Amino acid sequence: MAKMDLLRNAWIPVRHRNGAVTGDLITLEEQLCGSEAWDIALPRDDLEMACLQLLICLVQVMFPPDDAPALRQRAKTPLSPEEFADGVAKLGDWFDLDHPEWPFMQTRGIKADEATPIQKLLIGLPEGNNHAFFNEPGEIRYLGAPAAAIALFHQAVNCPSFGGGFKGGLRGGAPITTLVSGDHLRETIWRNVLTRESITDLLPVYDFDFAQDQPTWVQPIKAGETFPTARIGLLRGLFWQPAHVSLIGADEQQSCQLLGGEPGPAYSGFLKEKFTYTAEGTPWPHPHGALQVATKKGKREEKFLSFTTTAPAWTLMSEFVVPRSGKQDPEGSRPASAIVQFSTTWPKKPLSLLVGGYRSNQASVIERRHELLSLASGWEAGSNLKHLVELALKSRDALWKKLFYVGKGNKDKGFKGLGVGLQKTGEVLFFRRTERLVQSALADVAFDDAGFNTHRGNFVAALAKVCRDIFNELTEPYAAKPELIPIIAVARAGLGTELARLQQEVKTHGG
Repeated sequence: MAKMDLLRNAWIPVRHRNGAVTGDLITLEEQLCGSEAWDIALPRDDLEMACLQLLICLVQVMFPPDDAPALRQRAKTPLSPEEFADGVAKLGDWFDLDHPEWPFMQTRGIKADEATPIQKLLIGLPEGNNHAFFNEPGEIRYLGAPAAAIALFHQAVNCPSFGGGFKGGLRGGAPITTLVSGDHLRETIWRNVLTRESITDLLPVYDFDFAQDQPTWVQPIKAGETFPTARIGLLRGLFWQPAHVSLIGADEQQSCQLLGGEPGPAYSGFLKEKFTYTAEGTPWPHPHGALQVATKKGKREEKFLSFTTTAPAWTLMSEFVVPRSGKQDPEGSRPASAIVQFSTTWPKKPLSLLVGGYRSNQASVIERRHELLSLASGWEAGSNLKHLVELALKSRDALWKKLFYVGKGNKDKGFKGLGVGLQKTGEVLFFRRTERLVQSALADVAFDDAGFNTHRGNFVAALAKVCRDIFNELTEPYAAKPELIPIIAVARAGLGTELARLQQEVKTHGG
């Protein structure tokens, strides 16, 4: 195999922001030291986000700015070649995909009965009957080195494990990743790099000593080992590889079936073996996701957010961006560190929030979510943003309850129900029809604007209309039966009362 070092060789798939050039592979130095406005260019949005996250992690460990002014300067001005060379020297050859001793995110000497097709490395494309994102099994038979490196990282950090006997990542099986978006790739990277001050908040005793803080493929986890998560350093945690895997080179040069291009060194599969360990204590404070704190059976439980329902990403917006201490409220949350840092390093700026994750059933992915959500300036105060989300969810709840009621009926009052549950259909329609409405409400008017209350009032009125329309649409086919008219009328009136209560809540909430 030809040498492929993430720190030195071209592997980043990009296109010009103006769309003039596509399909380029550039080096990390070209990205950080150049002034070109690039975007990542991959055929899947989840892998684009994984590539971005990999770039952020590399920059984070090599070039952590001292403080907020230094970070703002980094985001404005490209690195010099000398600065870049100094940063790369810190990591030596740890990020060489085919290193003879410590290949990137791999383990040498794996014992496996058979090779696993390379397609298994692309989440959602395992062998068997789960082909959530491709038409035919076996469609991806070869990956070039750039795509393989991105997929290795993504599988380890963001995805469910390979199945029984394999460990998942430090954030759980399918965590939600939240990052700040910038005007172009270089700015986006720096907006998500933590200053030394922010790192100290996360890891109070971390000393930036790479003699002690080494990746798992250089300083391996011992089989069956038990250790505290507090012992995991920044570099080791960002590039945590919970599995034993080893790429298998193709016998002949092949075109990458994900990125295309001319035939070259490629990978046809990988070896994997079961490997377990025990990490004790609270979750490692990974900076790229929101941590939720809950109390269950009297015990404090901390876990990173994941998608567990079909509800859209905006329903979790408060958790994504609004910190709650949990000192008085046992149900707390901590947004991703880059989000918190952005609110103080770039105050009064609108936030473009990148959200990505999967809804999974054990090791199988059943849905993927990757989107950009925009928040108007003033979002960091939290109260008005949280209230907008609550108003939308309370409107959904009012519709759900009345559709459930109309289906079940009320025996005590002699109201016969429809005999069919419409509430789930109503919820699906509500989320579908309010997606643009909610996103506009969050993005169009500054949260600290004098006219925000009027904006909020218009928002809840629009939500009420959607709810009434859905209720009428779903119950209209049953209104032809005289015996069902009473329950429909009572439920419709009850829905109106609930929605009016929300409009009154807007008037009393204040600015």
